[in-house]
Amino acid sequence: MSEQSWFAYIGATAGIVGAVTGIAGAVVAILAFRRTGEIKALDLRLELRRTESTLQSDIQDLLPLLEHAKASRTRLAAAQGGYHSGATAHWLYEWDTDLAEANQLVAGASTLDVDCSVFSQAELEARLVTVHKLQRQVAQLSGKYQSSLAADDSGREQLRADQRVITQARLDGKL
Repeated sequence: MSEQSWFAYIGATAGIVGAVTGIAGAVVAILAFRRTGEIKALDLRLELRRTESTLQSDIQDLLPLLEHAKASRTRLAAAQGGYHSGATAHWLYEWDTDLAEANQLVAGASTLDVDCSVFSQAELEARLVTVHKLQRQVAQLSGKYQSSLAADDSGREQLRADQRVITQARLDGKL
């Protein structure tokens, strides 16, 4: 065997090894790409389940919060002598509108119980966006009535302070 044919065999062998390595690298890259997609979809599923669970809990807490806020506002308005005022009527009108929205959210909460294991990555992303929008809507409504309850607490404190001043004035004989 001559020296040139020896180099030809080495070159051919190196070319074959390079081609096999390139093909194996491409196959490994494709498998890694698929695996990355599966992991991303799994992460989206986990986040979606966690967010849906939180949203369902928040939605279930919404109606009792609205009822508590209404009772608080009407009692405070009655104690202040403003139960039949325009401000109270307007607040109650808004409350009715918000209650209807909350009832729709509660009715729609059953759509959150969907098996998302067969969803594609794009479907998971779209559903996650929808759940985040609903979550923001619930948070706004809940925040509105949490603020209302805080304002009622301040109003009650002011009412107590006024009553203390009146009681003291009566005790001092000024009234």
